[in-house]
This record gives sequence, structure tokens and C-alpha cells, in this order.
Amino acid sequence: MMSNRNIFLIIIGCLITTFFSCEEKGLMVNANDVSYIIFGKDMMTDTTSTSFTFYDEGEDAKVDLEVQIYGKLRDTDTKFTVAVDEKITTVPKEYYALPSECMIEAGKLKGTITVTLKNYPDLKTSTKLLGIKINEGEDVRPGTFRYSKAIISVTDRLFKPDWWSVNDRGSETYFENTVETYYLGTYSEEKYKMFLEELIKDDVVFDGKDMQVMRKYALRLKNTLKELKAAGTPALDKNKNEITVVVAG
Repeated sequence: MMSNRNIFLIIIGCLITTFFSCEEKGLMVNANDVSYIIFGKDMMTDTTSTSFTFYDEGEDAKVDLEVQIYGKLRDTDTKFTVAVDEKITTVPKEYYALPSECMIEAGKLKGTITVTLKNYPDLKTSTKLLGIKINEGEDVRPGTFRYSKAIISVTDRLFKPDWWSVNDRGSETYFENTVETYYLGTYSEEKYKMFLEELIKDDVVFDGKDMQVMRKYALRLKNTLKELKAAGTPALDKNKNEITVVVAG
């Protein structure tokens, strides 16, 4: 016969199982009652960087931020609002404009909100931050903490782009960047300006994704550098070192 002790353990086990089943069911019900909105980037590691050097004089910068929805998926548009996170933000109020209302279209998991940034003279010598958070509504809430806010850095200076600084070929202990290793070599502001000038000639914007575009304009820059050197006026960086690129061809 089964001992009283074993019967007791079985009863306890059933109660625990029932408790967690009810908890899980409750969580599922809650999740299905609420739409959770998150940003597409991890605020702890990914900052959206913006420089007015890429815009015409007097032109506002339009920064698109991806947002995603989980929990309750609605058959109507999911509307929500965003606000400035004062703890993160260092940019004055007149420097930016947030959308009055944001939306993820019915049936879609992703959407975009657009933030407008305005240029001011002090951005020539400084970089400022704008923190944006999801507002909680009646049936809409911010999701996972790390994705509940977006951080935008804004300046009117050149900065090293993500595609020239990300560790996309290395490991946790070894850094290697594709653009640095195979195309443009070590970063300098002067070299980056020259690369941008090559892009501008064809009205091209490089987003770091298409390496065929990178190769084409790295070769263009290589030829420009050769011509300058042949003319006796080699291009130099701020440390008076000759600017070179490593792309083969």
C-alpha cells in the first residue's frame, strides 16, 4: 500500500502544478488583454546617432525609430504616445519635436515613429542625447525594460559610423571590423569626409549593409588618393599621416 507520506507528497505536487498552471493561464490572459510596445533597439547597447553634417544647411533631421508590438494583436490600428525621458535627455526642448500620436497598423507587428531634430550652433562642438519612452495607456503598455526606451544622440560633427566600428567579424576576445579590415582601413575624420565626398558625387547614401557599394566607393577613394599623391599633394589626416585605404583592386 502507498504510505501516508507518499500520498501527502502527491497531493502537494498536484497543488503546486495547479498553482503554476493557474499562474501561467493568468499571465496568458493578461498578455492577451494588453498590447506591449517596444523599440527595435536595445537601449543599453544601441544608440541611434545623428549628425547634421549629413543634411543641407537649415534642413531638419528626420529620425525613424522602429517599434514592435506583442501581447494582444488588434484588428484595428494600435495607437499610443511617447514622451521624453528627462533622466536621459540633455538636449533642450526647442531642439526636437515628437509625434503627437504614434500607430502600428492593424495586423502588423512593426511600425515606425519619426522624431524631428533641429540644428543649433552649440551642436558644432557638442553631442547631446534625447531619451524617448513609451507612455502607458488604458490597454497599451511599454514592454521589456531594455527595449522600452530609445536613445538618440545628435551633433553637428562627424563621428565614426556604426558600420566602421562594430565587431562584426571577431569574437568576445578579438575585435575585427569588415570595413576596417578589407576596405577603408583605420578610421580618421579626414578619411571619412573624403569617402563621403565620393558618395555625394553620385548622390549615394551608404547605410553599412551593401558591401558592393562599399567596395565601389572605397576604390573611388583609392583612385582619388593616388591622383592627389601623383600631383604632389597627398591627403593627410590631422596628425600629418598620409591617408590610405586597404581595399584591393
